[in-house]
Amino acid sequence: MHDIATDMCEWIEKLKGHISYMSDVITAVKGQTVTLADNASVDFSVTELFKRVDILMKHELKNALATLEIQNSVGDADLLTGNINGLVQIINNMISNSIEAYGTTYTDKKIELSATRENKQIIISIKDYGPGISEVAQKKLFKEMITTKGKNGTGLGMFMSYSNIKAHFSGNLSYETELGKGTTFYITLPIRN
Repeated sequence: MHDIATDMCEWIEKLKGHISYMSDVITAVKGQTVTLADNASVDFSVTELFKRVDILMKHELKNALATLEIQNSVGDADLLTGNINGLVQIINNMISNSIEAYGTTYTDKKIELSATRENKQIIISIKDYGPGISEVAQKKLFKEMITTKGKNGTGLGMFMSYSNIKAHFSGNLSYETELGKGTTFYITLPIRN
C-alpha cells in the first residue's frame, strides 16, 4: 500500500504540469472564440500576446518538428491597442507559413518570434531560415490573393493580415527575403498613447 501511495503521489505531481498547460490552452482558446466576432479594442502587452501565440502554436510546431524561439525586449508598460485575438491569428498564420515553407527538405526548422521597441512603435518580427519568397510571389504579396501552396492554399492569409494590420492597428507589415536563406516579416505597431 505504501508503494501504491508513493506511485500515486508521483503521478499527481506529473499531472499538475499537464493540467496547468491544459488550463492555459483552454483560457487561450476561450479568449479566441469568445471575441472572434468582436472587434473591441483592448490594451495588451507583448508578453500577453506572445503567451497566447506560444500556447496556440505548440501542437503545430511539435507535429512539424519545428522550434519557436521567442524574445521580447518590450516592457509590460508599453501597451498595444486593438483586437489581441486578431493579432494572435495573424502571427499564428505567419508562423504556419514558415513551417510550411520549410517543407520536408529542412531538418532544422527554427522560427524566431521577437519584439523590440523603436521610438513610439513596437516591431514584431517572425523569421525563418527556409527557401525564401520567389520574385513572382513578391510582386503580388499584399496586393492580391496569392498562394504558393497550390490547392492547399487560398491566398487569403497574407492579404488579410496586411489589410487587418493597416485597418485595425494603424500599423504596417513588411518583409525581407533572400532565396535559400529565409524570410523575415515585420509587424510595426504604434504604442498606445
